[in-house]
Parts: sequence; structure tokens; C-alpha cells
Amino acid sequence: MEKKINIKIVADIVCPWCFIGCNHLNASLKSRNFYEYEIDWQPFYLNPTMPSNGMDRKQYLKNKFGSQVNLIESQILNAAENYNIKINLEKINTTPNTRKIHSAISIIKNYNLNKSYDFAFKIMTDYFANGKDIRNETYLTKTIAKFNTFNKSIALDKINYAENKEPFLNFDFINGVPVFIFNDKWTLNGAQDPKVIETIIDIAAKD
Repeated sequence: MEKKINIKIVADIVCPWCFIGCNHLNASLKSRNFYEYEIDWQPFYLNPTMPSNGMDRKQYLKNKFGSQVNLIESQILNAAENYNIKINLEKINTTPNTRKIHSAISIIKNYNLNKSYDFAFKIMTDYFANGKDIRNETYLTKTIAKFNTFNKSIALDKINYAENKEPFLNFDFINGVPVFIFNDKWTLNGAQDPKVIETIIDIAAKD
């Protein structure tokens, strides 16, 4: 049996480049479906001081990027359009605090590594493509249940407890996300073209 290729993804749920990068990764995995993978999501907090209830997205962007907001959003939309990635920034009203969601990912990871990535990607898709309020506890409970195929009790109070205990995991060597690390040896920074990712996968497969 071939050794599984380990792919660590350092990312934040509300990072649009992480969403685009994960779409590229998924396309690469599909084209290289003859390999086996374990996908290990590593939380990165773009906004570690974000209020627990989040904040108005337009205000957040204005505070962070000032007059560059329109340019930055155009770059994101163009990158998504070039690869037919559905993204609707105008539907997003709030930039949330992502600690609770990262805690949920970590709990699911305890039971099934790849399911935790699938859950993370579902949350990102709902946020960027559909403008879902991913802070909503009813939404989170229902979404967790869809990925809880191992029938373990994952209640929001457990997630809230983990959220309060989980340390910030900002990586000192990382200036921006996403970062993809293959077999702890080869690193790709940013939302790379699927062909680039496929090349690294082929190299990692020979490890």
C-alpha cells in the first residue's frame, strides 16, 4: 500500500485567497486521484483581535485596506473568475471571529482528518459563495452534523470550551496565507495554479 501524502494547510476560513487556494488544491487532488491523501488543516488567525461577534465587513475592509479596498476586491474576483470559482463578496455582511469555527475543525480532526478539511471547505464555500452568516449557532450545529459520520457527540458547548482553551497558532515563519506543506518538506505559498500543485504532489508521491 502506498504511503499517504500529507498536506498541511495553514489558512483562515475568512481569507479569500485561502478559499481560492483550496479550490485549486481540490482540482489538483481530483486530477491526482490515484494517490491517497491526509489533509491536515492548521488554523491561522488573520484577525486575532476580532471582536467575538465579528464586525461589519465594509467597515473592517476600510479599516484594514483604506482606499485600496476596490483594487483588492477586484484582484480577488478576477482570480476567482479565471478559474470559474464562485465567489460573491457583495453577499457578505460580516467579517466573523473564526476561533469557534477553528475549534470545531479541530474537534472533527480528532475523529477524521480529511472530514475536518471537508468541513472547513464547506464553511468557506458557504461564506464566500453564498454569504452565509457562519457565526450562527444553528447553522454551525447543522453543518457539523453533516460531517459527523463517526457519530461522536460534538455539541456547541464542547466547541465553546475548546475555543476558550485553544491557543493562537500564528506561525512565526508565515507572513501570509494560504500555505500548503507537503510531507513536511515542500511548501507552496499563496493560491497557486493547480498545475503547480500537481507538480508538487507528484514530487511528494516519490518521497
